[in-house]
Amino acid sequence: MCAYIFTFLFFYFPFKSISQEISRIESLQSLYVEVYKDNQKLGSATGFIIRSKTQNYLVTNYHVLTLKNPFTNQFIDTIRKISPNKIKIMQHGKVLGKYQITIEPLFDEKGNRLWHENKFNNNTIDVVELPLKDTNNIIIYPVSYKSIYDSDLILRPTDRVFILGFPLSLHSEPFLPIWKSGLLASEPDINQDGLPITFVDEITYDGMSGSPVYYISDKIISHGNLMEFSDLVSIFVGVFSAQQIDNVFGILWKGKFLQAIFDKLP
Repeated sequence: MCAYIFTFLFFYFPFKSISQEISRIESLQSLYVEVYKDNQKLGSATGFIIRSKTQNYLVTNYHVLTLKNPFTNQFIDTIRKISPNKIKIMQHGKVLGKYQITIEPLFDEKGNRLWHENKFNNNTIDVVELPLKDTNNIIIYPVSYKSIYDSDLILRPTDRVFILGFPLSLHSEPFLPIWKSGLLASEPDINQDGLPITFVDEITYDGMSGSPVYYISDKIISHGNLMEFSDLVSIFVGVFSAQQIDNVFGILWKGKFLQAIFDKLP
């Protein structure tokens, strides 16, 4: 389904406006990405953009940009041991429904990596941030990653979360992500495997790596003795990373942990 993605780069999908046609801004925040070694496509995944005080960053997984296990630094594919040197991102054009492919290098002219890596107890975590340089003629819809701190939300096992990505390179029209849901499968405040992760009970697929994960809830407004429900509130709770053996459950890198990392980006 993605084999001819670039052929339709300037095809226009007539939307009237975001408010009329897009019911949730999150649908515009997940971006389809492909990684390449020169002209050889090596895989596809998901990413999203956050904004620091000075620039925009693409957030995705370490294993997406390297095709290596972040904990062992070994290639995931033991036969095809190739790392990408560039990433193509399906960005929103100036007109909603019109797309533009941007290409970002992963290394500078001296071979130094351009993305930011992060550590936890000397372990490389599976979330990276790549500063974006090619942002001309596109519209960016950054994720508000601090929203979890603006809420009194307490997450619990069995709470439903939503993973917005491109499983098996599939998408909804015109080129928006697939909304998949899962249940928190471990205590959110307790680290798993000694890492700031929570397990998610969800059938997962290749291509979902790097997806933002949200908790969506009714916001309750109190007026004395009266309680009123407002619009559904979306809260960023982390980054989806990987599926386990037989796709039994997935891994969520916690948003509370990532905020401190994102806040320090130049």
